[in-house]
Amino acid sequence: MNFRPVLLWLHRWVGVFAGLVILVLALTGGILIFEQKLDRWLNPQLYPSKPRPASSQTIEASLDAFRQQRPDAKVLGLRLPRDEWDALVCFTGKSAVYLDRGLGEVLGARPRNEGFLRTMTRLHVSLLAGKTGGTIVAVATGITLGLALTGLWLWWPLRIFGVRRGGSFRRLNLELHSVAGLYSSVFQLIVAGTGMTLYFLHADHPPVPRSQPSTSPRISVDEAIAKAEAALPGARAVSSELPVLPRMPFRLQLAFPEDRSPAGRSVVFLDQYSGETLGVTSAREGTLLWRYLNLHLSIHTGGVLGWPSQWLAFFACVALILQVFSGYVLWWKRS
Repeated sequence: MNFRPVLLWLHRWVGVFAGLVILVLALTGGILIFEQKLDRWLNPQLYPSKPRPASSQTIEASLDAFRQQRPDAKVLGLRLPRDEWDALVCFTGKSAVYLDRGLGEVLGARPRNEGFLRTMTRLHVSLLAGKTGGTIVAVATGITLGLALTGLWLWWPLRIFGVRRGGSFRRLNLELHSVAGLYSSVFQLIVAGTGMTLYFLHADHPPVPRSQPSTSPRISVDEAIAKAEAALPGARAVSSELPVLPRMPFRLQLAFPEDRSPAGRSVVFLDQYSGETLGVTSAREGTLLWRYLNLHLSIHTGGVLGWPSQWLAFFACVALILQVFSGYVLWWKRS
């Protein structure tokens, strides 16, 4: 009989102290769910004005055109166009240069780790406070799990399924707090649970093999893409590290349809001269834990099932924001 008051006291005061951090995580998380679409909206100059199908120009031809425009630039890696409206992105040290694939023209450039959305990412991951901030985020994520579970326990005797009209302001906030928590609890547990595993569990990077010395010219990027996709049927190449030293291989990252992470979770290494496959790491193979580690970012961001799961993740973020605000009102008016 005394357990419920103790649980309510813990739920209230833990929420009060962690609420502001949870609010930041929910706000930034809701923004980052639609990161790609927001980036195109905020920076339209970095994307082609017309659709550019893959047949419009080879990747190597676009790179050649870029090198003629920027002869001093050293391209270390590429992010391949995700669709006909996307740019080919060349990474040159700390800068990301956006190219119109159809014309090979430079659309613009920006620092790799700056800008509004990059700031939102760092705020979401570490509160802009490095390792200390990352630890605080991990603790707040664990608290979110606990608040969701204890909230369901506290909801059960009340069984509030909707918001009624005509009640007091405190009653309105209690019902809003309860309803938002009830209908989003499963999604909040998924988002918070994957957030914890993202912090504590990481997939190991595959070992990097070496290309054999050769006097032959390097194969083209387009050949490397074709060979990598042939090594992992059903996967699409999304990015590539270019060999800038004689024994470096091509390192291509690929994504299967269920893998909606920006960088792809499968890796193929190719000899830069012969195109021979030197190593393959598939996100569809290995232990259950390995396959989960390759998908937990997509689950966390709602990308695993496309737009339906994105909107569910966004709904969980909005519900969490409502719970934080209504929770503070209930705490303030608790007497």
